[in-house]
Amino acid sequence: MSALDAIANRAREASGIVGKTDIAAVMDTLLPSHDGTIRIGDDCAAIPDGDGWLLFAIEGFVNSFVKRMPWFAGYCGLLVNISDIAAMGGRPTAVVDALWSRDNEHA
Repeated sequence: MSALDAIANRAREASGIVGKTDIAAVMDTLLPSHDGTIRIGDDCAAIPDGDGWLLFAIEGFVNSFVKRMPWFAGYCGLLVNISDIAAMGGRPTAVVDALWSRDNEHA
């Protein structure tokens, strides 16, 4: 195996990449019934608002990162979402907290 193949295999098996496969099931559920009212994008959802759009962005993190550095994880969440909204030509106006966990005890 070449050095490049070894690097590619390590990247494919990295927890940050493998963890993103969970998104596939959600997208398979959303996209077939999507009626065009809310446009689901790569980094933001575009929600119709009068003659414009509201952009909604949310970020998910690897649990070990949040546990190790909760303040920095929150900082990164804001940084990434503000960047995503700006990249789509939007202006950030609000912040929404989201929490997901396997159960109440872990939350």
